[in-house]
Amino acid sequence: MKKKPPPSPHLAAVAVMDPDLAGKDRDLLERAERHPRSYSEGEMSVWWATAPRLVRPGAGVIGLAGGAWVTGEFEWYTPSAHDGQATASDLISRTMQDVFDGLHSALTFAWPLGAGAFVLAATLYATDAAARNKSARRLAELKDRCVRPAELNDDARTLLARAQQAKKAVLTSAMHRFDLIDRQRNEVSLPRQEWGIAEALREYTRLVKAEPSNPKGGKVAALLDTRRRALRASLDGITRRVNALESYAEQVTQADDHYRELQQIQALTDGSGDVLDFLARTARDDLAVAEIEGMTGEAAAVADAFTTALESAKEAAVIALPTPAA
Repeated sequence: MKKKPPPSPHLAAVAVMDPDLAGKDRDLLERAERHPRSYSEGEMSVWWATAPRLVRPGAGVIGLAGGAWVTGEFEWYTPSAHDGQATASDLISRTMQDVFDGLHSALTFAWPLGAGAFVLAATLYATDAAARNKSARRLAELKDRCVRPAELNDDARTLLARAQQAKKAVLTSAMHRFDLIDRQRNEVSLPRQEWGIAEALREYTRLVKAEPSNPKGGKVAALLDTRRRALRASLDGITRRVNALESYAEQVTQADDHYRELQQIQALTDGSGDVLDFLARTARDDLAVAEIEGMTGEAAAVADAFTTALESAKEAAVIALPTPAA
């Protein structure tokens, strides 16, 4: 078997969700992953979440109401008796009074509308805050149904990234796409394998982080050494699962390569009749026949190699994706 290439140093793990999650819970977790700042505050008082957003609208409504009251209190124009003739002061006062009366009418009409808009905005903001609180509570309930790379130490993140790379290689292969290997089994088992590996790596990381950083005394050091050996054995077991997935992905990739080669050979041999006619016109018949037979033999050899690679991929799937016990 071809030696496996070393894992890419640029591998990056991504969050893994429990494949048994309901659709709406999965959507919620995906939104929280895409917009972490929107969901980082957790649950908070609806009042304190709503009040800061109402300061400006509330000030606007108060300003409109106050303006309506103030403009209604001013009396700029009082008729004066000057033989029935208006003075310049009367004209100015009357003009100012008309302006204030018009402004008063407008503000008297506007502030109730502003108050209604304020109440509507307050209701919408409060409803939004309540919905966010509901989402925050649900996210808290779902915290163990998603494994994030930040929860893992370096060794665990690398293993998870390798498993995810192997899963992606299988699910994006031509073998899977054209159902030349068990497509349905891949789509069910691979996410479960990824989730099982991610859960185990999170627990491994938690236990590693729980170790004292400065052990005191020989007994503590001896106990810590035993604990670390047990954790290493557990990590080795997870590594074997990842290796099995990588072996499966490698076999599928090899089958893909042979499949593409076979397609290219078949495309070339499909035009063998034209080649035969051309060679018959330019060379002896036996040379033409020999050339065509050679192409046919190459196609048969590639087909055999593809069949062998496909069988190897199916055998690797049995190891990497064991059938769950009934």
